[in-house]
Amino acid sequence: MSPAIHPRIAERAVSPRYTFAEGERIIGRHAGTLRRWAAGHDRLYRGVPRHDPPLIRIDGELDGETPPLSFLNLIELRFLASWRQTVPLPSIREALDFSAAQLGAKRPLLDLRFKRSGRDLFVRHDSTLLAVTRGGQTAWPSAVDSLFASLDYDEQEQAAYRWWPLGRERPVLLDTRVNGGRPTTAETGVRTISIATRLREGWKPADVTDDTAATLPEIKAAAEIEGVRLAA
Repeated sequence: MSPAIHPRIAERAVSPRYTFAEGERIIGRHAGTLRRWAAGHDRLYRGVPRHDPPLIRIDGELDGETPPLSFLNLIELRFLASWRQTVPLPSIREALDFSAAQLGAKRPLLDLRFKRSGRDLFVRHDSTLLAVTRGGQTAWPSAVDSLFASLDYDEQEQAAYRWWPLGRERPVLLDTRVNGGRPTTAETGVRTISIATRLREGWKPADVTDDTAATLPEIKAAAEIEGVRLAA
C-alpha cells in the first residue's frame, strides 16, 4: 500500500494562497471562468433559472477578503481547462470522484498513484470517456499528459508539491515549500512578482538581472507568467 500523504505536504498544498486573477495568469483561462468552475454559477436557461454547482472544492473562502485558491485548486482548475474542449466538465468531475474512490484519496490529483494510473481509472469509469470524439481528438488530450509531466511528486510521500506552469523548459515554478508557493524563478528563487514590479516601472532586463540576480531566461519567463512586456 502506498504511504499516506505527509501532513506537511498536504497542508501546504491546500493552504489558500491565490486569487482568481492570479489563477488566470498561471492557468491561462479567464478569471470569471475559473470562478464559475470553482464556485458555481447561476444562469438562465430558456428563461428558467438554473444553478451550475462547483466542479471542485475550493480550500479558501469566497469572502473577497482572502485568496480562495490553494496550490491543489490551481492544479485541479488547470486539469479541467485541459479537458474543456473535448469532454463535458461534469463528466470529468464524475470520473475524478470515481478515481478518488478507487485510490482512497480525497484529492486524487495530489496523489502520485493518480498520475500513474489515471488514464486506466478513467477507462474503467466510462470507456466512452476515452473514445474518439469530434474532430478526431480523444477525451484524454495531450494537455493532460503535459500537465502531469510538469508536476513533481515526492516518491516517499506520494504527493505533488511542485508545478512548472510554463513547462520544465521554462525556469518558473510553484513550489509549496518555497516562497509560500508563489510563482518563483527556478534557479535564483526570485518571486516573479518582484521581477514584474520592476519591469512595470520601466526597468530593462539587464538592470533587473543586476538587482535580483535572476537570469535573462528567468526574467522572460517571469514576464510571461505575470503578463508583463519586456522593455527594449
